[in-house]
Amino acid sequence: MTHAEIVDVIYQSSIRYELWSETLCSIVDYVGAVAGNIVYQSPRGRGSFLIPGRMREDLNSLYLQHYAQNPYARAYGTVKPGDVVLGNTMVDVAAIERSSFYTDICKPQNIHNQLFMPHASLHEPGGIGGVALFLSRAQDEHAAQALKRLRLLASHIERAIDLSLHVHRIDSGPDLAQRLINAMPDPAVLIGSRGEIILLNTAAEALLKEADGISIRQTDRLSLIAHIPETSSRMTTAIRQALTVAEGGDTPFTGAFPIIRPSGLPPYLATITPLAPSSSAAWDATDSRARVLLQIVDTEARARLQARRLRTMFDLTEAETRVATLIGSGMSLHDIARALGVSPNTIKTHAARCFAKVGVRSQAALARLVASIPA
Repeated sequence: MTHAEIVDVIYQSSIRYELWSETLCSIVDYVGAVAGNIVYQSPRGRGSFLIPGRMREDLNSLYLQHYAQNPYARAYGTVKPGDVVLGNTMVDVAAIERSSFYTDICKPQNIHNQLFMPHASLHEPGGIGGVALFLSRAQDEHAAQALKRLRLLASHIERAIDLSLHVHRIDSGPDLAQRLINAMPDPAVLIGSRGEIILLNTAAEALLKEADGISIRQTDRLSLIAHIPETSSRMTTAIRQALTVAEGGDTPFTGAFPIIRPSGLPPYLATITPLAPSSSAAWDATDSRARVLLQIVDTEARARLQARRLRTMFDLTEAETRVATLIGSGMSLHDIARALGVSPNTIKTHAARCFAKVGVRSQAALARLVASIPA
């Protein structure tokens, strides 16, 4: 490749980071090396990575696990970003060739010398990060020429890696948001500037499929719809107020309301949180960034999980567990009978058996017991 061609290849990798391994092979050939990598060795030991270019895959994990703190790496910790160095000028080569690092990593890959250029975004105190190219014994005779060629490419490689890191942060933004809301134990929904659904966590997907008081409405966009008119009005108002606050407006805001369930089960408890405006708020109208977080607490579901654990401990029947669940969520025996469509006497019988098995004498005591079990 000509100099212009290799520079073009480097910048292609900056926006398509899956090409970096192939690009490293091109850099290796251009410089006159046997292999190379982009490496980040974290000072904490976790999060380290290695992008190989014509290296043995079976030795990469071995290197990161057992040989990351080798003499070359320790020497490179003193090199400043912007410099390009020849490894054998910084270490005791004879000592390295007697080490297990040389036997396990260098010799099988025909590595005799190294070129290293640290990268500012990957290089930090206690760790190293940058581009390393490896020379065979025969190639080492032309190390000065290889060093000169790498220096000519260094500024382009640095800019391309920085751009790759920036593009990766942009691409991983939606994934990060999804992972964050999936970490929430209760159902959570991210809502955009037009009241549309941006993201749902797995708990919200399951709750909305039940369509008991709230579900997804699909028109030109996905949005939430409440099944009871009073709830629908309160939810619409709360979301509208939260959007105004998220956009920097000043308005009275009530961010909590119940969601009545047609099934007769205890209502969901909803809370709405406006998300802070971004530093580039003038551009927000052009994107689909989430503006509001809606969280839904299903007290009955939490009590159901607690009651299932109670069932395991005290060998309750399915019917007794169902009654314990609803008592734990705060319902009276009369309300439970109506919600389940059975007679009050049947519910009283199940409740009495449940009381006897777990050793309590009242609904209040059973509710306290259920609530005390970790969910």
